[in-house]
Amino acid sequence: MNFLDRATPFFKDDGFAILQEKTISFAGLGGVGGGAFLALVRCGASNFRIAENGVFDPPDMNRQAGAFGHTMDRQKIDVYVELARSINPDIKLETYPDGINADNLDDFLVDSDAFVAVIDVEKGEDVKQMTPALLEKHQIPAFTCGAIGFGALMVNYAPGGMKEDVFWKLAKENDSGGGLLPSVMQDCFSGEAMARMKQGLSKGVLPTTAIGGLASNALLANEVLAYLLADTGLVEREPIFAPKYVTLDFMTQAMHVADISE
Repeated sequence: MNFLDRATPFFKDDGFAILQEKTISFAGLGGVGGGAFLALVRCGASNFRIAENGVFDPPDMNRQAGAFGHTMDRQKIDVYVELARSINPDIKLETYPDGINADNLDDFLVDSDAFVAVIDVEKGEDVKQMTPALLEKHQIPAFTCGAIGFGALMVNYAPGGMKEDVFWKLAKENDSGGGLLPSVMQDCFSGEAMARMKQGLSKGVLPTTAIGGLASNALLANEVLAYLLADTGLVEREPIFAPKYVTLDFMTQAMHVADISE
């Protein structure tokens, strides 16, 4: 595959062989999921399940990889299928154009090697409640990331490891309150950017930037790669799972890998 020529020194044939056989399941192809999906396609991952029921509209154009004038009013999943196949015509895609729900979640997860959970925070509450038990049943890790101003916050969950409810309970235990995030995390981001996000939310708008979208795309895709290639000798560290988490802020030029239990 010629499009992988410049990536070959990093991944080598052994790495590509793994990436081409593993199944990565994406729940959501928005500002975080869409860009991370394309990044993994460009790195040689070749077997995906993708679930998305949204349609592109103009506000998406400030941060979403598939949002252009000519893609407005189109189903996001259709656009990303076209983009992925234009990069790699041999890619294997199993699509869920109605999104994931309580009826298809188990089918969506079974035999997956990694689950990328990037459903909008206000959507899919029933699915979110069901997911941890099914991930444990199928022994699948979950990767999550959110765009925060000019950066990103990533928390991932390994089978047998700390679960999401425990992680966020610990995060809130020493929260001083008044922020959009627990203070231990909020303090890692630009104070001015967080204040502007809060102002926007008070008016019913979730403020976002292209930089935050790109930061979350890269952080998330990289960690999926770190996990899938962990036993190859191509990765210099262990993948990061809760209780550890990562904050990245390009406005303050700061990156933190912290442990919520410390």
